[in-house]
Amino acid sequence: MRKKFLLFIAICLTLVLSLPLSTVFAKSSNGLDGNARDEKSITKPYEYPVKLKTEQWKKFKSRTEKIEACAIPESILNNMKTKSLVETVMNYPLLGELVSRDTRQEGFDAVHRVFNGLQELVKRTDAISELEQYQNKISSSKTKDSRVIADEVYVEILLECIAPKSSIVTPTFTTSYVTTPNGTKVSTQYNRTWSDNGITAVQAAAIQADYEAMYPNATVVGPENPAYNCHSYAWYLASSYNMHWINAPNAYMTDGSYIKTTGAVGCKVWYGAGDHSGIVIYVGGGSGPNVNVRSKWGALGLFEHNIVDCPYTEGSYSCTFWKRP
Repeated sequence: MRKKFLLFIAICLTLVLSLPLSTVFAKSSNGLDGNARDEKSITKPYEYPVKLKTEQWKKFKSRTEKIEACAIPESILNNMKTKSLVETVMNYPLLGELVSRDTRQEGFDAVHRVFNGLQELVKRTDAISELEQYQNKISSSKTKDSRVIADEVYVEILLECIAPKSSIVTPTFTTSYVTTPNGTKVSTQYNRTWSDNGITAVQAAAIQADYEAMYPNATVVGPENPAYNCHSYAWYLASSYNMHWINAPNAYMTDGSYIKTTGAVGCKVWYGAGDHSGIVIYVGGGSGPNVNVRSKWGALGLFEHNIVDCPYTEGSYSCTFWKRP
């Protein structure tokens, strides 16, 4: 009996050893199919299906369409090595929006909310080391064209915002104020410089070129300027001679200086979710948000654009319009 049992065991072992390993280990310890790897295996950056400066990109009419087109499939994202993920993030067509807000952290948060590649990168324990390697690579580049200059700013922001918050240095400004039509004081930063914005004029020009590629259907009507921003332009003084940067224009909408209205030429438009302001320059008929706006994009240029085709549209169309009573 014992001999028969040993013979049975020997036959079973022979059969098992003759099978391919993929069959023997058809299930891993976490229940995944044997063909699925627990470790990251994708070593190349993701190829976005639509690229900047193409006719297909120009057909996008809103920021939302661009965001959706650039979402990375989860099956690829979750299996990408961090080095290739860093390259994927750096190639993100809307990465320039890192500098679209009043501070670097706000710009980072705006991109993080909508881009799953950046959401995944911040989870990686080796994100900082891989970003630093990427930074070293582009810093040692012998060619300092606008692409390299802009990327140096973007990777610096990513490192600053993914690293512990204690490493972030908040610049100081000369504080001043302006008043609403009804006399309420509104705090401003007066005569803000490129240094206060954390970039140089050369870097701003390179990033501006990115914005023009990101939003090809918008028209540039004013150059980069570090002194004033969208809120100051829309609510205080619509001029390139404006020297005030307003972080929060809420007083204009709460002290009775302006009242809500429907979209009309000349009224102010407030992007609540995107923390952005502009002036309506055209209202048309037909379907969709057929409204054009003139607004200042951070420290960069002054643009004329469709109301939903700018870096400040978040989620559903939820802008409000304001006029003098």
